[in-house]
Amino acid sequence: MCRADKLPYMSRERRSEGVLRSVAFSVLLVSVVSIAMDELEKKGEAHKFGHKMKEEFLLAPGYRNFNHGSFGAMPKAVWDAQKRYQEQAESRPDKWFREDYQILIESSRATIAAYVNAPSTADIVMIENASGGCNAVMRSLDWGSGGVIMYLSSAYAMVKNTAQYLAQTVPGLRAVEVELGSDFPMGGDDSVLKPLEKALRKHAGEVKLFIISHIASVPGVIMPVEAAIKMTRDPAIVGKQPIPVLVDGAHALGQIHVDIQALGDPDYYLSNGHKWFYTPKSAAFLYVRQDRQLPLSPEPTVISSSGKQDFVGRFDYTGTRDYTAFVAFVDAFKFREKLGDELIYNYNTQLAAWAAAHLSQRWGTKVLSPPHMQAYMFNVELPTKSAAVGAALHDRLEQDYDAYMLSLQLGDIVYTRLSAQVYLDKASL
Repeated sequence: MCRADKLPYMSRERRSEGVLRSVAFSVLLVSVVSIAMDELEKKGEAHKFGHKMKEEFLLAPGYRNFNHGSFGAMPKAVWDAQKRYQEQAESRPDKWFREDYQILIESSRATIAAYVNAPSTADIVMIENASGGCNAVMRSLDWGSGGVIMYLSSAYAMVKNTAQYLAQTVPGLRAVEVELGSDFPMGGDDSVLKPLEKALRKHAGEVKLFIISHIASVPGVIMPVEAAIKMTRDPAIVGKQPIPVLVDGAHALGQIHVDIQALGDPDYYLSNGHKWFYTPKSAAFLYVRQDRQLPLSPEPTVISSSGKQDFVGRFDYTGTRDYTAFVAFVDAFKFREKLGDELIYNYNTQLAAWAAAHLSQRWGTKVLSPPHMQAYMFNVELPTKSAAVGAALHDRLEQDYDAYMLSLQLGDIVYTRLSAQVYLDKASL
């Protein structure tokens, strides 16, 4: 294959055209299922997935969605269920808000609590998205006379922006970003844990909250959360007082198995449903450990008129709005059960692993994350050092192929983060 970085972009339009078409064609091959998936076929289960499965989603017939991770995709069955809830709400508004919704949301909370192995349903509340959950926790904590709010350089921009806002508005509070080195993420867990330990030792006794992604967004990699939580509770590293931990699991639910207690029971955990669990948009959950459920913390970002003071009650009603995405969580769970929850995990993980190896070999580049840090999302270096070529590739795929692919940068590496999903296979080409 031609190497795009050896051609001067736009100075010779016909050459660039050829490079872009060549790379675009290779990206489309991400949907090919490899021999690694033979085990599913032997079990007679592979037929559930692939191009036929796309008919179960609302995606446009010709659209190739290689970026499922950003906004997800809702199945028609879940969409139909949400519409039924909306009709129920509009047909008898008072009954819906005062009675029906209150009953239905309990089912969603119970479903989530069991799925993520939370100690109790009473520790789970519904929120619109991970951003709202992070803000609910971070902006309602009692920071006292200040201290440090710590996060990694791989944190989602919302986390950084909120921490910096608090540092500017809360006297004595500082936002400390732990810079991950150039070996991240190829250096594996150590590329995260070594700089984190160094920062925790430096700020021992000062850190009031540590925030870590369960799966980082860009690059899309699984973070060593369990080990990080242990570190924040090690008196030899942080001093006498354990550090409260907020796990931003925005990309986790439905992409990896989430077991809150096995993680070490973090103080706070949250995740979206729309990204990987097939819920409608604006459906997410927040877990708060019982000892962190205080009278005024965490508070939802909207304090409404219900007057309820308990943790669950404060979040159940935050004003007149469409709550149907919350209650449709149960229907997304039923859709996953129908397909086979474990089969979804196996199919997408195997497809992602093969596609990552295939594209990196075809392009003569490398996969940017070790296998154990990769789930449905994978990161592959593009065959160019030019961000402009990467951006042009994105545009060409969208305009000429009706396909969506991110073009990103990590240091001087231009790469793409791609997503495997049940509606992709070789017949998608």
